[in-house]
Amino acid sequence: MTRSVIDLAAAHLRRQFLYQTQRGRFGSLEALRELAISARGCVASSMSSGRVTVAFVLERVLDQCAADLQGRAVRISEIADLSARLHDPVLRAVEFLAGADDDPVEIAVSLVGVRPLR
Repeated sequence: MTRSVIDLAAAHLRRQFLYQTQRGRFGSLEALRELAISARGCVASSMSSGRVTVAFVLERVLDQCAADLQGRAVRISEIADLSARLHDPVLRAVEFLAGADDDPVEIAVSLVGVRPLR
């Protein structure tokens, strides 16, 4: 796998996250699913074990959050609360996947800490 493919997957994930947060979409069912799919692309394209771990955990947490919202009426306040809880850990993971220096284990732990309890 070439470095450009790895960079492309991470850049796409970062762009989506920034777009969603700027437009107030982050935290909705559709937005979480989009990010989970992009995180899956980072899993497939990553070469380092730390990046694979962070991308995998990010994908699973976003999938779990989306599944928790699926098939039921969700209040706007619940989406806002979910968005607020997820924002910092997801941002940290996205930035790490895009090349920032950080501890992948700490990122994974912070992501797991915000997933739905169900």
